[in-house]
Amino acid sequence: MNVICIMLDSLRTDHVGAYGKAHTGGQGAESWPGGAGPARARTPAMDRFAESSLVFDRAYAGSFPTLPCRRDLFTGRWGHPFNTWDEMERHLPTMAESFRKAGYTTGLIFDTPMFMTQGNFLDRGFGSIEWIRGQGGEPWIADATLDLQLPAAEHKVKAAGLKRYMLNQSRRRYECDYLGPRVFREATHWLEKNYQAPFFLWIDSWDPHEPWDPPQHYVDLYDPGWTGDEIQYPCYGFSLDFMSDAELHHTRALYAAEVTMTDRWLGYFLDTVDLLGLNENTLVLLMSDHGHYFGDHGLQGKPWGDLGQLYEPMIRQAFMLRQPQGPAGARSGALVQPVDLFPTLRELAGLQIPNGLQGQSFATVAQSPTSPHREFAISGRNLNDTWGTVPATVTDGIWSLQYWPNKDLAYKGPKPVRQETYPTIGMPERRVDELFDLRTDPDQEHNILAAHPQEAARLHAALRELIELGDTDAQIARTYEALPGSRWADSR
Repeated sequence: MNVICIMLDSLRTDHVGAYGKAHTGGQGAESWPGGAGPARARTPAMDRFAESSLVFDRAYAGSFPTLPCRRDLFTGRWGHPFNTWDEMERHLPTMAESFRKAGYTTGLIFDTPMFMTQGNFLDRGFGSIEWIRGQGGEPWIADATLDLQLPAAEHKVKAAGLKRYMLNQSRRRYECDYLGPRVFREATHWLEKNYQAPFFLWIDSWDPHEPWDPPQHYVDLYDPGWTGDEIQYPCYGFSLDFMSDAELHHTRALYAAEVTMTDRWLGYFLDTVDLLGLNENTLVLLMSDHGHYFGDHGLQGKPWGDLGQLYEPMIRQAFMLRQPQGPAGARSGALVQPVDLFPTLRELAGLQIPNGLQGQSFATVAQSPTSPHREFAISGRNLNDTWGTVPATVTDGIWSLQYWPNKDLAYKGPKPVRQETYPTIGMPERRVDELFDLRTDPDQEHNILAAHPQEAARLHAALRELIELGDTDAQIARTYEALPGSRWADSR
């Protein structure tokens, strides 16, 4: 069986029709930031794909964010809480290598810049690689004759990265020249040449990750007539510290517009899969790695340090699986995580699962959606982080615990961390363990840890078990020993 994996970076589930109650027209963010309201972007291609797929409602990020997530996916081993934002170890076997050794033609089509620009070896094992250059702050095009003007006040955006991105995009003319569309065009070309051989294709689109600068006709779907700053690459931090309510609304519109553009070109690729007659022998997975904050809990972006809590809008993943003779239009409430994908794809393809993987195959769920999988999902950043405090989240799908294991560890750099122009440490009042009941409080507004310490302790025990799974430094492992809420109570 052929395998196609499509990763859309920073796609929030509440912007996909298959995860919402209904589409919204016009400006479309009426229920923001509520839990299970209408979809906040138009995604007809994803919605059609969901109709023929198994939709996972409780897929959760593991190691966070972009680079650690790819390590989980490609190695089938936990990065959080053992591995930092660092290169993928060269001694670990990878998913692409395993399929290549099984006789598959393997391909990687991507524009996610850290695949190559930081020497992270994420391309290891693929037999062919197509890099669509120009995302983020990648150092690519130089043109000293251009006079680039930021689309918003400099203190509102990641100015250096945005200027570099604008320079990289200075030669485009049409929508098909944008990076997301180019990723899916190149993936289509790859498929046209290789569809007759057994193949494993990984498509990694950085869209709808910022910067958000889709053609104006997409923006007009959500916020027509806007004349203010275009905050296409916002700073991370407290959103209303540097933008007005109207600007925040427009930033949400820019993101929704980027999602809709991405959806259009995803649809172009999926139409080609259908045209080539691949549905009878090809598994297709559509997923995201994490979300993005747009005023949720007052936050913008993917903040670190004392602003780094991982709430539902950040760690819920879009995750849809279409397979020959598999469930279509079905949903699963099973807890699944990126570390589980490697063994799952091997089993579904009829191949032996390699030894040494830490993920758990959910192939049974893929065939029988009501089957359970994990008891807990754990999301977090690496433990030994130079940015100081590092929170983790544990959930069983009903209860959600935000735990601060590193709050007793000092920042290790030469000076305090600042996220762009906004501080991210020195706020001990934010380092509070929290417990939420997602059934009655999906927006996670009411911390009920004091009323339910036994539930917090149960989730904390699962986190401790994960710590014990790896060779964690004893000094760091000790920061996980305190029960949720106990250190905060002592410090008050």
